Amino acid sequence: MTKKISRIVLLLIVTVMFVPFTLALTPDDGNDTAHSLQQRQITGRVIDDSGNPIPGVNILEKGTLNGAITDASGFYSITVTSAESVLSLSFIGFITQEVTVGTQTVINVTLAEAISALDEIVVVGYSTMARKSLTGSVSTVSAAALSESAAINPIQRIQGKVAGVTILNQHTPGAGATIRIRGMTTINDSNPLYVVDGVPGGTYSPNDVESITILKDAAAQSIYGARAANGVVLVTTKSGQKNQKVSFNVNVRQGITSPGKFYDLLNAQEWAEMLWLEAKNAGIENYTHSQFGSGPTPVIPYYIFPTAGMQGDPRADMSLYDNKMEIEDGTDTYLITRSSPGTDWFGEATRNATFKEYTMDIAGGSQNTSYAFLLGYTRDEGIFEYTGFDRYNFRTNITSSPASWLNVGTNVGVQYYTSYGHQTDNSETSLVSWCYRMPSIVPVYDESGVNFAGSRASNMGNSQNVRFLQYFNQWDNTRRLTASGNAFIQFNVLKGLSLKSLIGINTYGQRSQDYNFVEVATAERGTYDSYSISGAFSLNWTWTNTVEYSIISGRHNIKAIAGTEAYDANSQSLNANRSWFNFKDINYMTLGTGLRPYGGSDGYSEYSLFSIFGRVNYQFADKYMVEAVVRRDGSSRFGTEKYGVFPAFSLGWRVTEEAFMASAKSWMDDLKVRVGFGVVGNDRMGNYNSYTNFATHESHANYGMTGSNTDFTTGFRQSTFGNPNVKWETTTTTNIGIDATLLKNFTFTLDLWQRNTKDMLYPKQLPLVLGTASRPSINIGQMKNTGFDIELGYNNSAMAGNLTYDVGLVISRYKNEVVKLTDVEADFYQGSSFREKPYTRTETGRAFPEFYGYVVEGIFQSEAEVDSWPKAFGQDGTYNAPGHFKYKDVDNSGWIDANDRTYIGSPHPDFTAGLNLGISFKGLSLSSTLYSSVGNKMVNYVSRFIDFTQFASGKSRKRLYESWGSPHLANNKDAKMPVIYNNDTPHQEPSTFFVEDASYLRMKNLRLGYDFNRLLNNRFSNLQLYFQGSNLFTITGYSGLDPEVSTGGINMGVDSGAWPTPKQFLFGIIFGL
Repeated sequence: MTKKISRIVLLLIVTVMFVPFTLALTPDDGNDTAHSLQQRQITGRVIDDSGNPIPGVNILEKGTLNGAITDASGFYSITVTSAESVLSLSFIGFITQEVTVGTQTVINVTLAEAISALDEIVVVGYSTMARKSLTGSVSTVSAAALSESAAINPIQRIQGKVAGVTILNQHTPGAGATIRIRGMTTINDSNPLYVVDGVPGGTYSPNDVESITILKDAAAQSIYGARAANGVVLVTTKSGQKNQKVSFNVNVRQGITSPGKFYDLLNAQEWAEMLWLEAKNAGIENYTHSQFGSGPTPVIPYYIFPTAGMQGDPRADMSLYDNKMEIEDGTDTYLITRSSPGTDWFGEATRNATFKEYTMDIAGGSQNTSYAFLLGYTRDEGIFEYTGFDRYNFRTNITSSPASWLNVGTNVGVQYYTSYGHQTDNSETSLVSWCYRMPSIVPVYDESGVNFAGSRASNMGNSQNVRFLQYFNQWDNTRRLTASGNAFIQFNVLKGLSLKSLIGINTYGQRSQDYNFVEVATAERGTYDSYSISGAFSLNWTWTNTVEYSIISGRHNIKAIAGTEAYDANSQSLNANRSWFNFKDINYMTLGTGLRPYGGSDGYSEYSLFSIFGRVNYQFADKYMVEAVVRRDGSSRFGTEKYGVFPAFSLGWRVTEEAFMASAKSWMDDLKVRVGFGVVGNDRMGNYNSYTNFATHESHANYGMTGSNTDFTTGFRQSTFGNPNVKWETTTTTNIGIDATLLKNFTFTLDLWQRNTKDMLYPKQLPLVLGTASRPSINIGQMKNTGFDIELGYNNSAMAGNLTYDVGLVISRYKNEVVKLTDVEADFYQGSSFREKPYTRTETGRAFPEFYGYVVEGIFQSEAEVDSWPKAFGQDGTYNAPGHFKYKDVDNSGWIDANDRTYIGSPHPDFTAGLNLGISFKGLSLSSTLYSSVGNKMVNYVSRFIDFTQFASGKSRKRLYESWGSPHLANNKDAKMPVIYNNDTPHQEPSTFFVEDASYLRMKNLRLGYDFNRLLNNRFSNLQLYFQGSNLFTITGYSGLDPEVSTGGINMGVDSGAWPTPKQFLFGIIFGL
């Protein structure tokens, strides 16, 4: 499947890169309208992108001397000779535009500023810079590109648009994403630093964002020093412009979200047949099942409770029982009728959900002041019923220059959201998991049609009625109010010299409520209903003071910035719970009405940084560029080694400015070579790693020695070991890049890079004699990442400017290696255990992480084959049998045991690619994004439940129809599953059977719109109707619900029941004045 997807991606790349050139070279056939010699008068108005009139625009009838000029209000009038006439509109500082007259008599034109890609201003650390002057690796995504997606989180919208950035999305309502910039540099937290309008952290919604800039190498990152080891994401929010008339824009979009496919599971009759086949293969005669009876074939029972009586059995006569009765364990239950042919639990639990997003922005400015006000509301109903996400957001951005020497401004964003329902993801307790574990024989409701049915019966496993879980968890909720803002004052002391002080604050308050109800619908039933409530509060502040100086003297250009920054973050949490309520009304379930004792916990944490930084840029003749950066950080997380220094140095050479390149200027507009080297730091090891901590708890209490006092005495015990000598983890990056612009329309960027992490923080295992205290992080490991990023772009127009199109392609690859894990070569770091079996691991010389387990070389077909194979899992060799897995003897010891486990796959892709297409013809526009990940593997942990007998499950159709020995299989050599039997634990060992190719190609976004403003003589600044689709199709060989699972760290690539990627279909309207 990997090769297939690779070929598809390659074909798409070749096609889209050559089609634009073909269109560009295709001669224009001209207008088919009959030539008319009749003169006609054309009137209209010329404005800029902000809607302001442009006086003095030259308007020329192409090929003649006939012309006109716009007046002070931008209006013009010109008489042309025919419908085939072409008007050329030009003005200094704007892009010349040509328009064919055709049948039009009123032609209004918007001229765009003539800013080349090289002159584009890019946000960098604490300042801005022209793209042509950059010496680091920086990528930017505009608001227009972000609007092509309807993802809740802005970061999700950049997937496939930036080379070197990998994004793994979560699919619960309102969920975020895991983002990795150029791989993973550490086994600790690999999340990048987010900076919003100059302040670390912050609150923002997609509609707030003007641009997102990714700093990818140390030359660009090191100005942020301590927290930049995993990359930096700079978010710039929208603002008004000075001298801009008031603009008003509303964007409304609404549609549905569809759940997509589910696992192919057995119905009730097929499940019973599978159980009988399982017993037959185990050699069990006269098999009896508490639900399906006994005999040569199973019988679907009419009633599951209380005695699993068969239809026609007098014990199943409803008249013999009260509707509600007590069964043997003393719990109340209901008689449950069968569900035949079976309940489709995924279909019952999911829905076509509603998505709504309403945004409004007002912006403008006077001679000295600019402003922007942004409002938004988003409702994202989950594909599982009774789940969802609501968000309200507001932002204001105001700047003013009351005097030529003074600038002031403030930027405030507020967001309130509610997330509700059972939204556990990628877990055995997710709604997805309960859907494939719940027996299809159980109906949604019992005989009464009111009460939820359950699986609390013999041979039903440990599943739960999904609908019950959804209904009673609909009141679970998390409410969060966040606010972030900054205020600055800037003094323009002298020409080129400015002083700026900015203070920013991020804060949030959160409350979560969780209700758990005891019902028969829960197989593993608890004792009491319970209620818990938790709260959290955080307050972070940043104070940044900078001095910036720039001077241009002849061919010399110098720009320098220096500053200090103080940062403090503190957070608090509180949790309380109580159980045993006499009622199930949530309006009366409070901590005060429970009968059992209270439970609870609380916490507090604080962290601070102080930094000094500086950067100097020097350019000579707009040709040679040098940049030097240094930052010194002090972190409260360290003991004796609080301070770290992080330098960077980079060079740039615009080769096309050299005299020897003069002959190439006709086709090579710009060619720049960049080289950068730098160091960034990481202190993500917990706030108190340097300190030994003590704790107290009832489980560690003592009683009086004499026994005369029965009251326990609580003392302190050591809970964590401290390491006061720990120092900064550092990552050194080397980057070589090329930026080129060819034929004015084609752009190309290539970056080759390497990142080396040393003194990696790792919690090394301590001798058991030291007790149960947690181990501290120490500086011991090393990690290396190498790779390349490619960004290609092409844009052009045809048909006298009526047709425009653009193509963007990004390709990325990285390779991760743990150079050194600890000082003991044989040490390894193992992932979490899933039902006592870990699937991931790393050690020196391997990637972080990789999958680890046995190699399955096939299925035994005969006794002769069994006799020739090494014995597995014990010298008696009882596991080896026809129909069982053939595990490989990796160490050639002559038998199969734990020493034969090896590395069996990697979740890291060979490469990722994003293809972005845009085309517009007059008022019609179409844009799309295709994204592909190739070569990455996935552990399908769900297979242990649906393909095997984990908790009486094993309900996949593949288990019945494609297993060795199945009566539905013509030839055992075609079996995709081992033989079915009731004790298949050895089949469930982590192995290559569970590792699948998760390569995929996905249509991420498709947007089709029409601008009706053209038909209304530009009465509005914007009037668009559009259709928007997301995740419209996915091509993959992965058998799970989704080849993209947002799992990071040591458990990366393990699918244990993740929500699938939903399809989304939206219609929207944009209205602007």
